[in-house]
Amino acid sequence: MLFQSSPGRILCLICLLRLTAFAQEPDAVVATVNGAEISLKQVDETVLSAIYPLQQQLYAIRKVALDNLITARLLEAEARSQGVSIEELRERLTRGEIKVTRTQVEEAYAQNASFFASMSPDEARERLRLDLENQMRMRHYRAGIEELRRKWPVLLKLPAPPRELDDGSPVKGAAKATVTIVEFSDFECPFCAQVQDTLRQIMERYGGEVRLVFKHLPSEGHRNSLAAARAAYCAGEQDRFWQFHDALFASRNLSPEVLVEIGARLGLGREKFAACLSAEASRATVIRDIELARRYRIDSTPSFLINGKLVKGALTFAEFQSLIERELQQSPTTKTSSKTSSTN
Repeated sequence: MLFQSSPGRILCLICLLRLTAFAQEPDAVVATVNGAEISLKQVDETVLSAIYPLQQQLYAIRKVALDNLITARLLEAEARSQGVSIEELRERLTRGEIKVTRTQVEEAYAQNASFFASMSPDEARERLRLDLENQMRMRHYRAGIEELRRKWPVLLKLPAPPRELDDGSPVKGAAKATVTIVEFSDFECPFCAQVQDTLRQIMERYGGEVRLVFKHLPSEGHRNSLAAARAAYCAGEQDRFWQFHDALFASRNLSPEVLVEIGARLGLGREKFAACLSAEASRATVIRDIELARRYRIDSTPSFLINGKLVKGALTFAEFQSLIERELQQSPTTKTSSKTSSTN
């Protein structure tokens, strides 16, 4: 976990933050050897795998601290507006319908019974009921904070860490997007296949504001996923990436014969497609995506970078929507969410 880092680790990150204030231009010469120059860019390229994770961690620490400060300022502003104390306002924000059914308690007890071995069943159920009620209060509180964000405009200017993600990879959606979603996926991953319908809904709903970038992350445990990734790249060389992408996720069998069959069905040039499958370009492109995932400490699929923020797993439409709406609300050039549906 990020915030279980040792004080020494955090101190290193703070030192890195201070050092960035004195950062030189990438092309700056930092040494010469027998008259041959060494640039800062050349130095950084040798340690990218170390620098990228640190930049991401530093951004995450800043972002959490900034969110806490923003929430404090919102509460101060709203408390003044209502003429109440911040403590009273916090209490008001937790108000709302709190209804925990017996079915919910029984389901929670069945899932967590082993954790309450030292309690009587009645005591454990009461503990779970209180926990569920507190969870509902927290949902009311978070919803209240989101309302305050809409009432009192919040504009974020925290610079995100450097990203080299939109580098010729397959892309769909808005050319000048407010929100960029970078998907790391594996064509043999069932959860990756599961989330595709959700992503289609997202692009239908937010196509005017969102850009989707696809990155390959085939698993070593999936026999055909690397070949499928290379085949998808080759389909892209003939302007059929997304059609091939959809066909791969729809197929339960990704054997070499099936890859060729899908290519033929989509009208790909047979000889060009076959040559590409064994060419270095298709392998190198997939390897480049894998190395990029490692730099960002991404080791599972599906994973997503949403404006540089990492989220993992097959998110629901509601979860994607919440993250996207937050980014849109914080953008100085965004359209209101009610307008985005009309931009498709």
